[in-house]
Amino acid sequence: MGLLFKDPDNRPVDPKAVRQRTILLSLPFAIVGILALVFLLHDEIGSGFGMKKQMAIGLLSVVIVCGGLILLIFGISARKQALQNSTAKTAGQKPWLKRKDWTEGRITSSSRKAAWLLWVFVVFWCAASMVICLAVVPPQLQRGNQAALIALIFPVIGVAMIFFALKTTLAWRRFGRSIFEMTAIPAASGGTLAGAIQVQSRLQPQHALHLCLSCVRRTTTGASNNRQTSEKILWQDEKWLRADLPQTGPNATRIPVFFKLPANLPESTASLGDGIHWKLEAAATLRGPNFHAAFDVPVFKLPETAVPTDDPTAQHQMSLDEVRRQIHSRIQVNDLPDDGKEFIFPAARNPGFASGATIVCLIWTGIIALLVWNRAPKPFLLVFGAIDLLMTAFVFDLWFRRSRVAVNSKSVTVQRTWLAFKKEQSLRADEIKSIASDVGATAGHAAYHDLKVQTRGGKELILAKNLSSKPEADWLVQQMIAALKRPV
Repeated sequence: MGLLFKDPDNRPVDPKAVRQRTILLSLPFAIVGILALVFLLHDEIGSGFGMKKQMAIGLLSVVIVCGGLILLIFGISARKQALQNSTAKTAGQKPWLKRKDWTEGRITSSSRKAAWLLWVFVVFWCAASMVICLAVVPPQLQRGNQAALIALIFPVIGVAMIFFALKTTLAWRRFGRSIFEMTAIPAASGGTLAGAIQVQSRLQPQHALHLCLSCVRRTTTGASNNRQTSEKILWQDEKWLRADLPQTGPNATRIPVFFKLPANLPESTASLGDGIHWKLEAAATLRGPNFHAAFDVPVFKLPETAVPTDDPTAQHQMSLDEVRRQIHSRIQVNDLPDDGKEFIFPAARNPGFASGATIVCLIWTGIIALLVWNRAPKPFLLVFGAIDLLMTAFVFDLWFRRSRVAVNSKSVTVQRTWLAFKKEQSLRADEIKSIASDVGATAGHAAYHDLKVQTRGGKELILAKNLSSKPEADWLVQQMIAALKRPV
């Protein structure tokens, strides 16, 4: 029936075409109805057609019912189309109305869907790994090709993925669906994102609960058979809340949410594909499965932006010293004799990030070794080798880069050291236009921040790289500006 009232390619419905299709559909029933009426009348006057009165009445009744049903379907379709046109017109002015959860202001976490998708991926990965290992490794070993053992890394990765999928499933079964209830719909650029996350469990974090809001640009590239999706974090903010979260019942927890939003970032994309996505995430380390919930929230530019209200999370937020202990910060801040401050950023201060990057680099290097072993074409080796050199340099920087920044009322001096190699740069205080933190490297949904100086001449100087905490990065910026003893 759907084809009777809409075009197959989902174009706007043509009312004239709908009327024509309805008439064509009704025509056979109309002919049968007319014949039944003729038979009934002729039967009454004794024409001898031979059709019983009951049969003619039944046939006429069927025609009337079918005709009424067609008219009803036509009316429902017309009403539905009118509502769709009205909604589309409204959604054109208010894009957040395209999604039901955004319209209602009750956004459900994607943990259940993520668990199912993860298991589907794990099953396909393990099945493909077993096929590769059984079909490739034994024959190659019989030929004396020991390099084929590198294929065993795929089932090893599969075992790790199974363990991760089990943890994700157990967490979903323990916490169920979490719902983020927004105070205002949508959140306004330059305003605030406020509300509360309702969790169907009593949360008792071992240390703290981490809230993170990210603006992410999602992009899909490549042909249909080789498509790749990448995400770039444009902006990120975070908060650490103490373990004494508000309990709304014996098995329910309420997590207050409040973030100030910048006004210079793009607004949300209503579709789930490519575009801009504002992600709110809540995570906590617990006894047993850890808690994690993610929400796709609407942020749009509005004609009028409400003045930010008081922060309901302030009474639950950890102090900066507590946050630094929580993240095991090794950054040192010392006073200098000339009334300035010294900031020391040790090497290898993000061991988790550095270890992950090292593992990826080693795997890539192993692939290159395999290509060399099998005498791959030189263009492939050159391209893969260049990428490997960049990855090696990045890993070396993570493990061995040490920065010392000295700030006073006269200048800002940064000294960077890699083992025995040293480099120093200095700027006069009157050359400095601003000091700020910005998103640098990213790993998944985690962003690492860089401290940057912008000069009045348009140049940029990086003071420190890969700070794991946004609150700590903002605090360091404030300390540097205070040490300059002049507004920037």
